[in-house]
Amino acid sequence: MTWRQFRGTIAVASLAPLLLAAGIAVVTFLADRVSSDYALFRCFGLSTTTCLTESALTLASLATLALPVVLGVFVGVTVFSRDIERRTHVLGLTQATGRSRWYWTRVVVVFTPVVLAMVVLGYVVLWSRFGPNPYGGSFVDAFYSRLEFPTFGTIGVVPAGYTVLGLAIGSLTALLLRNTIGAMALTLVAVTSVIVGLPALARAHYATPDADRLSLEMSESGRSVAYEMDPSSVSYPSWTVDSYYADSEGDRVTVQFDACSFGDEAWPEPGPDETTVEFDARTDAFVAERSLSRVQCLREQGADHFVNLQFEDRMLWRFQFTETALCLVLSAILLGGSSLLVRRLRP
Repeated sequence: MTWRQFRGTIAVASLAPLLLAAGIAVVTFLADRVSSDYALFRCFGLSTTTCLTESALTLASLATLALPVVLGVFVGVTVFSRDIERRTHVLGLTQATGRSRWYWTRVVVVFTPVVLAMVVLGYVVLWSRFGPNPYGGSFVDAFYSRLEFPTFGTIGVVPAGYTVLGLAIGSLTALLLRNTIGAMALTLVAVTSVIVGLPALARAHYATPDADRLSLEMSESGRSVAYEMDPSSVSYPSWTVDSYYADSEGDRVTVQFDACSFGDEAWPEPGPDETTVEFDARTDAFVAERSLSRVQCLREQGADHFVNLQFEDRMLWRFQFTETALCLVLSAILLGGSSLLVRRLRP
């Protein structure tokens, strides 16, 4: 009876992620054929063939991140609120079927196909972004970490974890407020807060970051260390979660940047009779002298080196399963709270 009542909802909610996954797969093949560098927002909105494929994949990635919110609002809420508002739940609660069975049957029959479809979508996005052509021949793309927002929330099993939590929040708000519009609004805010809050507040604490120590000369050279590396030698980049100056003991040092500013010193301008080689040499000497001056200023303030706290990309699946498990634990708590509300739900 639950299947007959909600088969339309199940079909639409399950087909949406699967159709999106199929579209991503097709566009990925097209992007590979036109040698597109798949990067979020690289040339979003431009009309060239390459940019059209990149823009389509960008939109698809954002849609993958938004689907848990949409499903929580339109599936998690309505599966319960629609009956409660129409008072058709009275029929179910007054039959031989118990309240717990009435609730958990809907959770299993309606929610399970939707979550499985999101698992498929997450792995298709992972394959699309990092499978057939992970760098797309692009120098910059090689330095985007898969652990960062929003990429992390669109790949692997995490989209399914977000969806379980979104559906659990939707069912709880529906039973708590007993008003569809109010429950939808609350679910929208809550699920969005989780998707944004987990990477901002929790993800960096899933493990202990590695400390990458750089000399002051290297950190103040005016060139990013990444640009001095061969992109082909980098498997995937690291995710930097914190950076700071430290003393010789490794303790954080507060640096007064105003004391080490360059003031109004003008950047070199090419002379009228100066060759390009001569100008480049003079510019390099200017930058080197200024960098040495800044390093000396930092040392006078107690800084000995610069530290990057980062996670290597090999931590991807540990973080994926950790965040998914966290979502499942929170979902179990919310579903348990919903089952208690069902027991107190009066016909």
